[in-house]
Amino acid sequence: MQSMLDEVAKVAPGTRLRDAIDRIIRAQSGALIVIGGEPDVDRDSKGGFRLDVPFHPSLLYELAKMDGAILLDGSITRIRMANVEIVPQLEAESSESGIRHRAAERLARTRDALVVAISERRGTVSLYRRQERFVLHDLGYILTKAQGAVNSLSRYDRLFRGAVRRLSEAELSAGVMLQDVVEVLRRGLVASEIREELHGYIVELGKDGHLMDLQLEEFPDVHREWRWLWQDYQAEDGAPVVLKRAAANLTDEDWYQALGYAKNDGERLLIPRGYRVLHQIPRLPDSVIRQLVRRYKDVRTLAAATAADLDDVAGVGPQRAGLIYRALHSAESP
Repeated sequence: MQSMLDEVAKVAPGTRLRDAIDRIIRAQSGALIVIGGEPDVDRDSKGGFRLDVPFHPSLLYELAKMDGAILLDGSITRIRMANVEIVPQLEAESSESGIRHRAAERLARTRDALVVAISERRGTVSLYRRQERFVLHDLGYILTKAQGAVNSLSRYDRLFRGAVRRLSEAELSAGVMLQDVVEVLRRGLVASEIREELHGYIVELGKDGHLMDLQLEEFPDVHREWRWLWQDYQAEDGAPVVLKRAAANLTDEDWYQALGYAKNDGERLLIPRGYRVLHQIPRLPDSVIRQLVRRYKDVRTLAAATAADLDDVAGVGPQRAGLIYRALHSAESP
């Protein structure tokens, strides 16, 4: 998705290309704009005329009054050709119905180019890149969706933080059940998904998304802590994280299996390895954290070690050993 977001940024409000697109839409006209892909795109082009002039929104708008496609360079600094007939490769497939959009999709599937199709009848803007298609939305619609995402992120961020605190308290007693771990991971993944969705809206808003971007910065990214939790509770022989569906579509059994446990292991008691608590200690390198987890296996055994014991671990040293010992025995630590 990130690659398509990079392409969306090229046509976001505030860019010169978006200025040209808005002019074309206001004129109730259509256009087919091909960005980059040379020289392969040239082999799929017929007729037209070569320009090779600096890009300007008003010039692109005027050229769009002709029926053919407009070819731009990859950096959108020059207009290469205009009034071009696009003849994509025959093996390229398309699910589009209109001639302009079908040509755009087929060309994008076979050439390394971003293709922008502007519908004359509907006034919509579709972006095609490889196998992906993205439709630009009205700014008012995006702002409404973005604000809704901010509200949802605020709620799920609170739910995740609260669940993590309760998990830490449970780690102090007999242990944590797998089903409780899954509930925390589920809430964290939902928050991450909402954050990614909001980021997409901000990219599409361009210069108009500045205030929304500031709101997003107020929420710490939960992904790092989520990964530490996963490392803490994943089964010894568990595979790397593989979650192919959105959090809302994953059952408890899906989570158990992804973590490397059986479907009926929900009430199994677990003890964290210590990745999360160690990552919360300032200036503690990942290499040292891995050494500590490898030596002590779980957070309780780690907490039982003395400062001298910790000093014996490769890469720790007396200063770090004291820092780790104090952190593990503070009131905030599990």
